[in-house]
Amino acid sequence: MLSLLDVIPDDFTPLPRVTSREEGMQVRRLLDQAPSVRELLLRDGESPDRL
Repeated sequence: MLSLLDVIPDDFTPLPRVTSREEGMQVRRLLDQAPSVRELLLRDGESPDRL
C-alpha cells in the first residue's frame, strides 16, 4: 500500500541510501506497482463519495 506523509514524524529515521542504480530501479518498480490507500478502499467497496 502506498501512503505518502505530508509531515515527517519527530522520530523519523531516514532509510539508508541504495547502493546501485539497479537497486534503485527495483525500488521504483515496486513503488509504481503499490496501490494507493484510495485504490485499496475503492477495491474493497468503499463508496467514492466517502474518499
